[in-house]
Amino acid sequence: MQPAASTSPQRRRAPSRFVATAWLALVLLAWTLPALAQTRAWLDRSRTAMGQPVVLSIESDQDIGQPDLSPLQRDFSVVDTSSSRQMQMVNGRISRSVVLAITLQPRRTGELTVPTLEVNGQRTPALGLRVTDAPVAQPGSSNAYVETQVDDPTPYVQQTVGVTLRLFYAVPLVSGQLDLDAPQGTSLQRVGEDVQSTREVNGRRYNVVERHFLLVPDRSGDLQLPAARFIGRAAGGGGFFDSMLGMGQRSELSAFGQALTLHVQPQPANAPQPWLPLADLRLRYASAPRELKAGQASSFVVEAVARGATRAQLPDLRTPNVDGAQVFAEPAQYEDSFDGATPVVKITRRYSIVPNGAGRLTLPGIKLDWWDVKADAARTAALPDMQLEVAAGSGSFANATLPAPAPAAEVPAPQAPSDGALPATAVGAASMAGRLWPWIALTAAFGLLWLGTLVWFLRRPRRAP
Repeated sequence: MQPAASTSPQRRRAPSRFVATAWLALVLLAWTLPALAQTRAWLDRSRTAMGQPVVLSIESDQDIGQPDLSPLQRDFSVVDTSSSRQMQMVNGRISRSVVLAITLQPRRTGELTVPTLEVNGQRTPALGLRVTDAPVAQPGSSNAYVETQVDDPTPYVQQTVGVTLRLFYAVPLVSGQLDLDAPQGTSLQRVGEDVQSTREVNGRRYNVVERHFLLVPDRSGDLQLPAARFIGRAAGGGGFFDSMLGMGQRSELSAFGQALTLHVQPQPANAPQPWLPLADLRLRYASAPRELKAGQASSFVVEAVARGATRAQLPDLRTPNVDGAQVFAEPAQYEDSFDGATPVVKITRRYSIVPNGAGRLTLPGIKLDWWDVKADAARTAALPDMQLEVAAGSGSFANATLPAPAPAAEVPAPQAPSDGALPATAVGAASMAGRLWPWIALTAAFGLLWLGTLVWFLRRPRRAP
């Protein structure tokens, strides 16, 4: 009985040691959990120049995935994202981490803040970044430079401003991207295709890429147009065949334009409505009606050329209301172009006019109210009225005539003829009815013949099968 009593304390110590070990493991796990869940972020530099990218790195020991990067879009453009995994052993302990690298391009200069991002339920700290103006390359002394041109530095609100970018480069390019960010409170739209040419600047020959934009400010005040930027790669030495095969050396090539300040004016109080700010507006008859006859259609074409606007801003050319005739309009045709940095829209619309009778016809001219942004004054573009002579038509329009224009003071009421003769309209109706009687009789004869054939078909005897 004594040996059994001696083993009882050992059995009691085993559970106590197991419980102590478990408690120690739980304490260590609870102590390491905050460290494992910790996420940190940093920038590769705290100061950069406009056009120079920066890298935001986010590190965590858990899988980061793809966090929401929309808070960065206000002051930065996300150029690229990449992730890597790292593993290291320190004092016999293995640690794993995931690093997400986000390449950012600043949109403006000044003291910027990289906002916090939510990663694995935690938020990264906000990071400061100072962005300075990029050095502007001088024409003729650098391999590439950018020019920015606007057609009006003092536009009105909702006026279309033409913006032209020109990239000059004197070395062969392998790849590249030319960008211009839209300022806040505006709409920026790229239009047309790039135009390529060559120029000689300060004795050096450059290839030129010209790109056009349309900028429409939505509110008045000072407007900062960011500097345009070009980031690319140029082909280096190695000979012609090496450059063609992509075996030559390649070097980074960048160029930056100058930021411009536009002073946007508010809409004047005496401006005509609808509000149409333009640099110029011209209306003309591209073609006039010829050899007008009663009952026959003749066409004419109206052309409008507007400088400093888009087709979406221009109203439709209305259809004239002509007394004594019907006018039908075809869909308008638009043609966009640029005169330097100024956008130009040409509208062409064809009309068909059908006179109701012979005589003199007045075609009223089309009018458009607009605001002259150069002279700061209200204008009206108008076409002159056209006096047209209409010849007698044929058929039912042979005797139809247009009513004579009434005097401006008073319009005489129509009077019944005293000699018992019918008015011209009644005579025309009677003559028309007389010409229609043969056709009516012929139609009735065909109807009776068809009815007789139907009766014969239904009543004819049928053979038994």
